Amino acid sequence: MSPEVLDALLQWAASFSVVIPEELRFVYTNLKGIICICEKDVDNPHIKIPPEIVISRTLPIKFFKLDETTANINGWLKMLLAKIRFDKDNDTIVDNISVNKKFKPYLDALPSRLNSPLIWNPSELNRLSSTNLGNSIHEKFGSIFKEWFELVSSSDIFDLEKVVDDIEIYHKLNETAYETLYEKVLKNTELQTPTIWYSFPAFLWSHLIFTSRAFPEYVVDNNCPENSIVLLPIIDLLNHDYRSKVQWYPENGWFCYEKMGSVSQSEELCNNYGGKGNEELLSGYGFVLEDNIFDSVALKIKLPLGVISTILEREPTLKLPVLSDYTTFAFENRDCDQQGTDNARSVKDYLDGITYFINTQNKESLEPLLELFTYLSKTEEETLHVLRARFEGIQMLRTALESKLQNIIEPPADDASYTIDPYRLYCADIYTKSQKQILKDAVARLKRLEKTMLSENKHLLLTMNKIFKNDPAFVETELPSLFSNEDDEEVVFESTYDLLILWILMKMRSHSFPAKYQWVGQQYSDFKNTAYISDDSKAFHAQYFGKQDNVELEQVDRAIQFVIANSFTRASSISAETILVRK
Repeated sequence: MSPEVLDALLQWAASFSVVIPEELRFVYTNLKGIICICEKDVDNPHIKIPPEIVISRTLPIKFFKLDETTANINGWLKMLLAKIRFDKDNDTIVDNISVNKKFKPYLDALPSRLNSPLIWNPSELNRLSSTNLGNSIHEKFGSIFKEWFELVSSSDIFDLEKVVDDIEIYHKLNETAYETLYEKVLKNTELQTPTIWYSFPAFLWSHLIFTSRAFPEYVVDNNCPENSIVLLPIIDLLNHDYRSKVQWYPENGWFCYEKMGSVSQSEELCNNYGGKGNEELLSGYGFVLEDNIFDSVALKIKLPLGVISTILEREPTLKLPVLSDYTTFAFENRDCDQQGTDNARSVKDYLDGITYFINTQNKESLEPLLELFTYLSKTEEETLHVLRARFEGIQMLRTALESKLQNIIEPPADDASYTIDPYRLYCADIYTKSQKQILKDAVARLKRLEKTMLSENKHLLLTMNKIFKNDPAFVETELPSLFSNEDDEEVVFESTYDLLILWILMKMRSHSFPAKYQWVGQQYSDFKNTAYISDDSKAFHAQYFGKQDNVELEQVDRAIQFVIANSFTRASSISAETILVRK
């Protein structure tokens, strides 16, 4: 942007009596674009803009002759912005005023380059290929394409023959290679060169402008429809700082921004977009923050709908969040009916899965996930507070996090199909590095929790090491006697899980539980196993007792079912250890 463009924008603002205190000065920098600097110390600096320059739903309603109740007014607003930006040969007249000419200084000052990954070239996008953001691009892109198609298909003001290529790509989106998509669609959006104002590249550009600059309309009109959005020229020049304490409020129809507190000389005046992680900032705004305390990793859990239904009916303490529970862009739909308690929700709210966010700063962010995994680990007889289920839940969640961490891999170094923009490379690396660190931190927290729980409950836990130490007869005489007919063939025990099953079999057969482990025998006697004999039990019996007839398959199956229902398996870097838990 040239200084002339910025000067023209500020003169335009002055012509509409926009209030900018004399202590504030907008300047252009190569690093951050336009910024607002305080030239003197100032208390509670504010900026006020009149309703005449607010770009809101009233414009598309009047221009497209829409009803107030028309669905997706926000989509029509994005379509209108595309028209006044790309239909340069024809005036867009609203209330006998050319909207093109009226907002030209504002349009000229909009970014010449957008950095949302939705328009990155294939080599740049490959830097995100193994991340949440990279994996979600196709779905997000499809959603925007669908919105555009439904708009252009709903009115005869659009000549569909002129956008037939875009429509064809829309219908074949799932089969279209990203390289083709970039060359035929995204490049026009990135270079801002659409030739048809209602083409998809034009609409996508407008969508990205609103993603990065829109405000919810309720900040200027409390009586506006749900989810309605606006553009607020001049105010949208302010950069984001999550530490900035600001307030937005209407005043006699004007929109007011106020920085609460004092701002020192030479300090940048910033807005506050809210507590947003780098995934949301990069996806919607095209930038990231190093050491972002709000950065998070999204974990989507897909469960059978029957399981979700049972949780909603029987487990009111379990948190099953929906996306509307988290911060979103101003224009994204929020279903008010989903803002209440989980009891008000239904299975249909989770057709696409349950999304949790974990954050390094929020030490409690893992707890709802752990509660869910504990629930998934427990038997029908157990509650969420049962120690065994809690241990098993920790193991399941840790495995899921470690798997997600391992899946984030470095892209090939030789990918040079397209030139990679240094800033986009920086954003991708910062985002990816933070994602990995958050996952590593979460795994470490689970390990510490497990270590604490093991220490506090060691009197309730039984390991094979304890058995070897306190029941030497098992190893010295009973176990060898169990396999005495093996013709001196060496018997290899594959795991502590197998050994626990064999120990229980032997103890029950000989009624020889050591005094301190009598509780195992009592739990075994009280245990109710199913009548169905699993294939695992048959395989175990064949492996260890295939040449014997003194150990019945039913006995093996009962011991296996008991161990499964009364133990958890603790994974380590060396091996896995199965541990019995006393009730």
